[in-house]
Amino acid sequence: MTVLHYVAWVLFFASAILLTIVVLLQESKGGGLAEAFGGVGAETFGVKTGNINRFTFLLAGIFMVSAVALHLTWD
Repeated sequence: MTVLHYVAWVLFFASAILLTIVVLLQESKGGGLAEAFGGVGAETFGVKTGNINRFTFLLAGIFMVSAVALHLTWD
């Protein structure tokens, strides 16, 4: 196995965990999981912050690229 294979696994799992957390903390039309924590998540990841959408798309891109890299480096 190459170093790229290990890096792809680390990026894959890290981006999957972070993507799950970020999506669950985002406030949706129904309030989301952010309200379950007393609004702390809503203050951090509220609708008013446009950068969280970019961060979510960046994480999704890293997740997809690492998944393809894992497929290509599979031995």
